[in-house]
Amino acid sequence: MRILICTIVRNAELTIPRWWKQITEITETYPHIEFSLSVYENDSIDNSKNLLKTVMKDADKYFTDCFLGLEDINTDFYQSVVNNTRVENLARARNNCFDQVSDLTVYDYAMSVEVDAHFTVSSLNLLFNNVKNWDILSAGSYVPPTEYNYKLALAKGESVKLTFYDQWATRLTDKEDMWNNEIKPDVPLFTSPLSSLNPKDLADKIDDIIPLYSTFNLVCLYRMKPIITGCRFSGYSNRLQSFDCDTTVICENFHNSGYNRIGLMPHVEIFNDPHHTIQPKVMIPEPKVENCCGEI
Repeated sequence: MRILICTIVRNAELTIPRWWKQITEITETYPHIEFSLSVYENDSIDNSKNLLKTVMKDADKYFTDCFLGLEDINTDFYQSVVNNTRVENLARARNNCFDQVSDLTVYDYAMSVEVDAHFTVSSLNLLFNNVKNWDILSAGSYVPPTEYNYKLALAKGESVKLTFYDQWATRLTDKEDMWNNEIKPDVPLFTSPLSSLNPKDLADKIDDIIPLYSTFNLVCLYRMKPIITGCRFSGYSNRLQSFDCDTTVICENFHNSGYNRIGLMPHVEIFNDPHHTIQPKVMIPEPKVENCCGEI
């Protein structure tokens, strides 16, 4: 299996070292998979560009091919807000990870890995083992538990309750949009004790997969064939006739091209940690799984 890891970067100097450690560890943990890397950065005002140049000097030790794009194009920086220009900028950056690659046809899957994602590399084996039966398959993303919640759970002898993160891109059906979807605290199947979305309520087994209309969740695998034929991220949804989350629109484009097996594995836990705040003891222990991966 050949996978192109894709990452977009802007003002991420705090998390680039951890991101680099994680993605290189992926190549070492799964030597039977051939990985390449495509990174696109634009308009950073911190030390992101220099950090990327530094770490990428060693990229050929880990990746078959490497592609790095660095640009200053004077786009606005929005952080985490719902804004049509923001999603257009995100879509352009993600698509550049595809467009700067010399030949996409040599890959079986693209794998988006957000630069602020924090995860245990061994857990990704669940994705790699199951992806051949899916067109898009993601992990589950969660808000990092606080030190207080960790200590409280420890005192009670309970597991740490996690709050689901990517409620914007995750949709159950094509009837939903960003303002009106079933990914809400008041939907019983998705309600956790903390009154927040928890897809684990729908997945009893560690390798359960929840079928969805769209997903992203910080780490997401995409079958490469529809990307080769033109499926891309976009900030505009033809289905809704309005702007939408860019990572939802690429799922819409997959559906329109006949690739509609889209799922989420909630027990593959990815934490959104842009400020590098998670301490090792707060990370949720991952269950052990056999290190094997089927052929495409």
